[in-house]
Amino acid sequence: MNLVAVVTGSSKGIGKAIAIRLAKEGYFVYVTYHTDEVGGHATVNEITKNGGGAILQKLDVTNEDSVSELMKLVEKQFGHLDVLVNNAAFSIDKKMEDSSFDEWKLAMDIKLHGAWLSTKYALPLLIKSENSNMIIISSNADEKPGPEVLSYAIATAATNSFVKAMAAHLPPYGIRVNAIMPGQVRTANWGPLEKDDALWQKFADNNPLKRVATPEDVADAVIIFVNDPHKFLNGNFLYVNGGSHLSSLDG
Repeated sequence: MNLVAVVTGSSKGIGKAIAIRLAKEGYFVYVTYHTDEVGGHATVNEITKNGGGAILQKLDVTNEDSVSELMKLVEKQFGHLDVLVNNAAFSIDKKMEDSSFDEWKLAMDIKLHGAWLSTKYALPLLIKSENSNMIIISSNADEKPGPEVLSYAIATAATNSFVKAMAAHLPPYGIRVNAIMPGQVRTANWGPLEKDDALWQKFADNNPLKRVATPEDVADAVIIFVNDPHKFLNGNFLYVNGGSHLSSLDG
C-alpha cells in the first residue's frame, strides 16, 4: 500500500520542508498552495528530482468545496490517507484598533476552521490507514499574546483546544493527533522582517540554545510522530524552539 500525505500550505517555509521530509520517508505528498503557485511547483520539483512522488493542488482551506475536492482526488488516486498535516495559517500583524473584522475572521478561518474542514473531509480516508496521523503545526503564541499578533494568538489558542479534542475523539478510529509548537522560524511568512538580520540575531541570543528553529527542525519533529514505533504518541504538544517558551517566562 502506498504511503500518502497531505500538507496544507506547503508552497514555502515550514510546509515545504515538511512535504520534502515526508517524501524522503517514502510518502506520496499532496503539496498545496493558495496563492503561491510558483512556490508550490518548486516544492514538487524538489521532491520529484530526488526520486519522490508529489502532486500540486490549489487549496483554500477556508472553502468547504475546495477541501472536499482535494480529498476526493486523494480518494480517487489512492483510496486512503496516512498523514494529514494542518499547516496553513495566516497572521494579521496589527493591533485590534488598527485591524478590521474581516482580517480577524481570516486569521481564525485559516488557522482553526481550515484545520476543522481538512480533518472532517480527511477522516474517511485516514480511517483506512494502518498508521494514521494528524499533525497540526501550532505555536505557543497564546501563552503570551502580543498586541500585534492578537488574532493569530487567539486562533492558536482555539486550535490547541481543537488538538486536545481530536486527540480524545479520533483514536477509536485509529487516528493519532499531535501538535508541533515551533518558535521563531525564519521564513517568508515574516514579510520584510525575514531580512532583518539584527532581529533574528536577537531571537538567537535570547534562545537557550543560541539559535532559532529552521523549517527542517519542524519537519523532523513531524517524523517523530509519524514514525512512532509504538503508535502511542497522542495528544502531545511538541515544542521545537530550543526551550525558548521557558526562558520567555521572565519576559
